[in-house]
Amino acid sequence: MGHNGQRIVTAATVIGVGTILALAGLVQAQTTCVAPTNCLTNAGFETVNPFNASEPLGWHNLSNVTEVRRRTLTDGLLPPAVVRTGVASIMVATPGNSDFRGMTTDTVNFFQAGFPFFDVAYNYADAKDVVFSGYYFIPTNSPVVGDFGGVKMNVKGLNQDYATLDPWGGQGPTFQGDTGGLWVLYEKTWTAADIITQVQNNSDLGIIPFPPTPPNRVKFTIGRFAFDAPASSGVIFWDDVKLELVDAVPACPACPADYNQDGGVTGDDIAAFFADFEAGSGCADTNVDGGITGDDIAAFFSAFESGGC
Repeated sequence: MGHNGQRIVTAATVIGVGTILALAGLVQAQTTCVAPTNCLTNAGFETVNPFNASEPLGWHNLSNVTEVRRRTLTDGLLPPAVVRTGVASIMVATPGNSDFRGMTTDTVNFFQAGFPFFDVAYNYADAKDVVFSGYYFIPTNSPVVGDFGGVKMNVKGLNQDYATLDPWGGQGPTFQGDTGGLWVLYEKTWTAADIITQVQNNSDLGIIPFPPTPPNRVKFTIGRFAFDAPASSGVIFWDDVKLELVDAVPACPACPADYNQDGGVTGDDIAAFFADFEAGSGCADTNVDGGITGDDIAAFFSAFESGGC
């Protein structure tokens, strides 16, 4: 799905538009995360899409094929491909202005029963954090100017967008310039709290019908964009991307005395504090000096005995 909300099914030119439309009503599944260390299909872009040689399997180009596509070391195209591992990467170039360009997981797997999306299954009730990482490379002779690279996540149910967590809107890191001849690690965690807040806000505003149907998948778009930039230039290569669904890490208590965050200051807080202290948990650093020592016990009991923070 593009930045403007449109989605194009990759295989349309091969199977036929009529067949695609007939199948559309059946597309209700999503790709289960079978490898918890990386839920993304074809994360190194090594396998080509059998329906479209310019795309990696499991990914769809939202843009002109000359600007966004799968690249290999021997494809003979310009600029020369840059690859971190294997023989393939993806390239995200620009049409010369700030129009959105990108490659997305929001495409259908026609080789699996139920025709699931390559988007990753997300159980909203599990309240998992979503962690994306990957490497990008910007040649020194083709720096990104005028717009910004980044990764967007959409939380979806069936074909409905429930939330958009957009780096170009401030919800994640963006970058431009060049990478000095090096591959640079891009990392972003969308917390379960972030996701729930966005979905609930959209529900409260009447933008989405929630409940009764909760979101059930997450879509990723590797792209570039800027608001109102008159011109843009440069090229970005991406390789070795990764997506993990991890247990949400609870926030440390804002008030150390109420260590278990149940609203009261009781003996249960002492037990909770010492459990973390003995485990070396970062939240036990109650004096916030970067270490977990006896000074933290003193700081905890000072707050506990005063009944406050």
